[in-house]
Order: sequence, then structure tokens, then C-alpha cells
Amino acid sequence: MVSRLTRAGSRRLIINAELLLPGGGTRRANVLIAGERIESIDAVASLENVTIIDARGGLLIPGLHDHHTHLVSYAASLASVRCGPPEVMNESDLASTINAPGRGWLRGTGFHESVFLHLDRNWLDRHGPDRPIRIQHRSGRLWIVNTPALDAIARAAASLAPHEQSRLSSPDGRLFDVDELLGNVMRSIEPPIETASRNLAALGVTSINDMTPANDHETYEWFARLQASGELVQRVRMSGRPGLSSARGGSRLSVGETKVHLHDSSLPDIDDFAATIRRSHEAQRPVAVHCVTEVSLVFTLSAFHAAGVVPGDRIEHASVVPPALIAQLVDPGLVVVTQPNFIAERGDDYLSAIPMAEHDWLYRVRSLIEAGVPVAFGTDAPFGHHDPWRAMSAAMTRRTAAGSHLGRKECVDAETALAGFLGELGSPSIPRVIEPGALADCCLLDVSWRTLRSNLDASHVRMTIASGDIVYSRD
Repeated sequence: MVSRLTRAGSRRLIINAELLLPGGGTRRANVLIAGERIESIDAVASLENVTIIDARGGLLIPGLHDHHTHLVSYAASLASVRCGPPEVMNESDLASTINAPGRGWLRGTGFHESVFLHLDRNWLDRHGPDRPIRIQHRSGRLWIVNTPALDAIARAAASLAPHEQSRLSSPDGRLFDVDELLGNVMRSIEPPIETASRNLAALGVTSINDMTPANDHETYEWFARLQASGELVQRVRMSGRPGLSSARGGSRLSVGETKVHLHDSSLPDIDDFAATIRRSHEAQRPVAVHCVTEVSLVFTLSAFHAAGVVPGDRIEHASVVPPALIAQLVDPGLVVVTQPNFIAERGDDYLSAIPMAEHDWLYRVRSLIEAGVPVAFGTDAPFGHHDPWRAMSAAMTRRTAAGSHLGRKECVDAETALAGFLGELGSPSIPRVIEPGALADCCLLDVSWRTLRSNLDASHVRMTIASGDIVYSRD
């Protein structure tokens, strides 16, 4: 219940809240918020012009930080149809999904070969509606389009250089690694960022690190406008292109790491890669490298060995970490930002497609932490589900959608799972706490920690406060 003693002001007092203690355990407290900061705990000089929020014994934690997500792609997915598991499981399901009533472009997401191995332009032309169709593989690296879509893309790309036009054309309609280029030529309607932001707020998310490799000055300025208009309520640390180094930071929008997206089939020259890392470090920016295979991880570790490591350098995903490579992560102090939600979302595919001897190497958590590797979590939305509570639960149980265990030894307790989303955006492995002087970015749950820790679920989010403002409330 929210009650107002006097007229609403910029001060909020949360009473009867449960707080987590840094060393473990909890305690009851009253938390006073003034403007964008937590002013005091259990010390209120005056109740004049204060809004009272009764927590009723519910847990109050720092707002969740998603340390690896793609906001624009997630927003675009809200205006798309799912074309992969678990919603779409076979060829018949896919045909039904893309033939749903509608006009104009049809954008599908989440496709996987387990649905239908031979999806291409010809299949879409035969089985789909007479409208432009583009379906994205769940890896984010492949778009499959039909003939009307190829024709529309060709018209939109007519002014591009010949080699770029060639990248957007394919006899079978399968376009690889053209996400940025395709987005540039087809960007006519902005995706529903406000809806995406409010969805995240309802999960307790108050900050994100947007890890899209193509992020540039234009994207940065767009996000600044979205925040100023109130459409984007989260704080954002934007990683992306090297050119972002010169962007002017603000209180709610800052420049993050230089993002490098590696593909095993086209790895850069190792000396060039090391030079890229050095240049980023010289610009006072850490580097975040996309590593989803053993090959890309070995390559990246070699490049960091040659170029050096600075605080904040990160390995994104660390999807496959053989035992011999764990020490090589520890020694230089690299941070791992991983996605335990993929164990739940894709684990059954991993069990059937990856050799059993490698199952324990997938999306490690506990073994990395015990070895001394700083670890934090992201959802990788929309390529993973955007709900961080699902990722926490997966980190604890390591169960696939079918109920099988995958890497049982990598299970962590509830405290560790929650901490994966509590770190500062620039120091993701160090959990924040509710304390005087901290930013007033908070998540109020409707249950105590004792109840929540056995059921880490988004249904318990009662209120989200960002920069001192209530951006979500179930009351």
C-alpha cells in the first residue's frame, strides 16, 4: 500500500523493509529516498513532504542490472512472431505461424534447425503468405527471407555500394551476418522501446548494459532522447563500436566496452585483434569479446595475452570453457558475463548435439567463481528470455526445459544467483547493497528473503524504483 501523509514530494520513506546484509542474513529497516539517492536508513529527521511506502516485511534489494542485453532487438521482437521452440516445434507449426492474418512485413525470431532443417527462400515462397517475410535464426547471425522480402531489400539498398548490395542478396534467401546492414536499409519504424523498457521495469530491472556491436553515436543519441522523454526508464551503459569512445557520458547514459563479435569461420588476424584491444585501452575503454566456442575463447585469451588486460575487460557468454582454460581466465583478471538461462532454454539441444564429455563445460558458473574468476549474469535478450529471474533459477537448478540436469556441479545457491544481477554496470561482479548515498534504484519484493530464495520468480516483484521514481507498481 502507498499512502501519502502530505502532498507528494521528492522524498519517499519505505518502512518495514527487509534488507540483505553484506555478510549474509537480513534485517528490518526503514529506507529514506531523497531525489535520486538513498538518504538514510533508520534515521528520518522529519516526515514532512514524505511519501510513505509500507513494504510489509518484503525484501528490498538494489534494482537488477542486466549485464548483457540488446534493447533495440528485444523491442523489435515484441512486434515479431516466435518461429522456434518452444512455441514452434516442427515444419507444420512454422507454416501455421507465418500464415497468421496480417499485412506488410512479417518478422519472425527464434528460429532453429530443430524446427525444420531446410528453411530457405523457396520453402517460404511455397508455404508462406504473399507478403515480405524475414525470419531470424536464434543465434542472431542468419536471416531467411522470401522473394518479396528480397525484392524489397534490393530496392531499399539500391544506393549502397555494390559489395553491400551483394551481401543483401542470396539465391536461397539465407543472409548471414547482415543484421546491422539490414537494419540500416529497412529501418522505417522505430521498435516499441517504451514497451520493452516498461516490461523490464516490471521485472525489477533498473539498468542495462546494451552489448550490441553496432552501437554508435547515432544509437547513443537516440537512447539519450528516449531517456529524456521518459520512454526509456533504465540507466544504460552502452557498449559497441570503437568510435563510441568520444561520446559524452551522462548520469543515466554512459559509454561501455568496445564490443568485439568473433565468428570462428572468419577470425581476424591475431595481431590486428591485439591492436584493437590496445587502441581501446588507450581510449580508456575496456574490451568485451563474444566467445561462444572453445576456439574463440582460446583466440581471445591469446590476443589479451599479447595486448594486456585492464580492469573491466570481459568475456561475453563463455559458453564453452574447458578445465584447462579456467586458470587462463583467472590470471589476467578477466570478467565473465554469462547466461545461465540458456541451460533452461537450450539445454535439451545441447544434450543431444554436444559430446557428453563437454556438457560440464557449458555456461559454467560455480567452477569459475570457486577458481576466482569474477562472474556476472546477463540474459542476452532477445536471443535469451528477457526475464533475469529465470536466469537466476536456471543458475540454481541447471535443469533443461525437459527436466534433465546439465552441468549439475555448476549449480549455485540463491545468494550467488541473485548477486549475478546486482553488480554495477562497470563492475558487474561486485554486488551493490542498499546503503546511504547509493543510487535510489530499488526493487521491492512482496515476500521475505526466506521465501524468495526458494522461489526466485518475477511474480514477487511488487515495485521498481529508478532514480527515485516509481516506474512500476503492482499496488
